[in-house]
Amino acid sequence: MPACALNPVRAVLTLGLLCFCSAIFAQQPEHRAVDTEQPEKTTLASGINRISGLEPTSNIHYVRLVLSGSLHTPSLADSPAPSPRPTLIAQCTLKPNGNSSFELFANFGGATDLAFYPPWTPASKQDLFPPRTDKVNLTMDFLGYTHVKPVRRQWEIPVQTPGQYRYNPPGGGSSNLEEITYYLRYLVALPTLRLTLDNRSADFLTTPLLDEIRKEPLCRAAAL
Repeated sequence: MPACALNPVRAVLTLGLLCFCSAIFAQQPEHRAVDTEQPEKTTLASGINRISGLEPTSNIHYVRLVLSGSLHTPSLADSPAPSPRPTLIAQCTLKPNGNSSFELFANFGGATDLAFYPPWTPASKQDLFPPRTDKVNLTMDFLGYTHVKPVRRQWEIPVQTPGQYRYNPPGGGSSNLEEITYYLRYLVALPTLRLTLDNRSADFLTTPLLDEIRKEPLCRAAAL
């Protein structure tokens, strides 16, 4: 007679252990897929570069739409144009709690790190406040068939990417009164955005960027 028949308790425990191990092995591929997920990078037919993914530490879904521009400086004739070119980046995100947001980033060329970085979170109980960021005032010109007075608005320099500028949304640490989405309406009729800092100006032809923003589900979730 088989040994398990002589000891029914041992047979039950062995069967339970086998089921438990099978469940663990069945879950492992799913965890590996999340840990090793890489951003998806594609170039759309409009010429916009699209970067999307799920940031593993924050579980934030994101899409970055990258538009290349052109740089204008007084000394440009005496020096080569920067590589990579200036970029304007529309970023749409969806947090695990269901909150969506839209942000705008820009640089004046030479930026090689266009990756998504999640918002700051404290690493310990001693981290009470986020790190301070440098702020600059960029002049925003909207160019088209009619004339609109340029505006100067505050942009901040993210800690992770020193060569980037991010429109600083209204709040305690910002002098801006309008959300960046307020200025997207200008670009519908005035499709060239010129950003100027000191003696550097970057021009962006924004029509293809606006078209791709309208198509993105994450951007529509942010009420765009």
